[in-house]
Amino acid sequence: MKKLFSKIKAFFKKKVVKRILCGILGVLLLTLAIFTPFLISFVNTDDSFAIKTGEFTESTIMVNGEQISEGVDISSALETDSGLRFSGEIAINISEASSGWFNYYGIVYTSDAYLKATLTYKAGLKEKSEDFFLEPSETDKTFYSFVDDMLDGKRGNKLISLVFTPLNSEYATLNISGFSTFNREIPEKEIFIEADNLKLGIDLLWGGALSYLEDTNSNVQAVKVDDVIKVDSNAAERYNTESVNDNVNLINRNDTGRLVQQSYYGTLDYDHGVYMDNDWRYNPVQGGNQFNEHSKIVDLKITDSFIYVKCRPLDWAKEKEYITPSYMEATYSIENGAVHTTCRFVDFSGYPEAESSQEIPAFYCIAPLDRFVYYAGDEPWTDGELTYVDDLIFWPDAGYPHYYSKENWAAFTGEFDDSFGIGIYVPGEEAFLTGIFERDNTTNEDPSLDGTTSYIAITKTRTFRSFEPYSYDYYLATGTKEEIRESFKEIDN
Repeated sequence: MKKLFSKIKAFFKKKVVKRILCGILGVLLLTLAIFTPFLISFVNTDDSFAIKTGEFTESTIMVNGEQISEGVDISSALETDSGLRFSGEIAINISEASSGWFNYYGIVYTSDAYLKATLTYKAGLKEKSEDFFLEPSETDKTFYSFVDDMLDGKRGNKLISLVFTPLNSEYATLNISGFSTFNREIPEKEIFIEADNLKLGIDLLWGGALSYLEDTNSNVQAVKVDDVIKVDSNAAERYNTESVNDNVNLINRNDTGRLVQQSYYGTLDYDHGVYMDNDWRYNPVQGGNQFNEHSKIVDLKITDSFIYVKCRPLDWAKEKEYITPSYMEATYSIENGAVHTTCRFVDFSGYPEAESSQEIPAFYCIAPLDRFVYYAGDEPWTDGELTYVDDLIFWPDAGYPHYYSKENWAAFTGEFDDSFGIGIYVPGEEAFLTGIFERDNTTNEDPSLDGTTSYIAITKTRTFRSFEPYSYDYYLATGTKEEIRESFKEIDN
């Protein structure tokens, strides 16, 4: 035994072995030095995102509350009273700025042009670059963004540079009052608010599109009848059977193309993709693309009364690496028993303009609600007779049927005259494209996950243009057809 210990001792005294052990120890210490702060960053998060401001010149910039001058050289730009004027691009070295781990950043700026910006930073030992986009503003405007893949826990730990490029003009005048990074708590992937009789939810994996809506006051149930799911208020009593689901989500969320979401159609004159064997237009979609890859969440604000979300959408027919240079914003609230959503979109691609029919929004609800109802008369809001359509099929097979309502709303209900339903209202818009996919074929006890769906798109023909923000509002209401109509009437008045 003594000989064995002597041999082991002699082995560890060898220089080669010492060097190997020192190397292993060094790697372990380096790993601890890098990853211990990273792990701590999941606990120590910021709850204030104030950006300190200061001077911006050809040799200085305010970053993380420090006036950085060492290493900053943007003398290629012309200093003016409004900021630095440049063409092509300007690159700003911010590597001297101090920074802990971060997954969120903000900039206070003015600009007379639309800009593409590229932030380069280190994430651990890897260098990473990501783009963001700025709209013009004559007064200080604040822009915030999460880093790429924030929902997967990705973070940066050292700033390197900022690069700015004008998009809609040769020259730009830019003033940066401040740039800051933050370590923000990673939000839950599904976020809910609840008020009155509604519970509303969005899915951050799908660009913050509306993915959940439950009426908590109408005893909405799903039941199984001859192996097919039916949904209605008091459905167990109506169909003389047992409920299989008492918490029914009314929004179809089978894939990224469903939901209630923004979707816009632009030009075909670009490096387009293919969908269902068809050349596909430029099509930024809030939820993601045809491959069920998800859009990037850019910003998020949550209060007791509203959810604000901003995403960078994918191009429907193309893979995730071709993420669009555009932003979609949505603010969700529940007001007087109805969902109110404000949508905004701006595109920075510079692609040729194109006129197309737009979905404002695309609305997919659960297919057990398949009786289409709307007002087809000429005297809106006079309690005129409603029109029912009971035989809708898949809208492409039906030739994309449109129905027109001067009350600007339509709904899907169950099969009875007093059935429960869900309706959508877009002020000032009369055209409704609608249909049912795989009618009478819902089998999932959670019909929101079924492939079957009922669909409405409020359609509007308009010219898709880059660098031209577009916004609209829509409302959702639940209940009987009379209750839905009354909710929308109150909003209209």
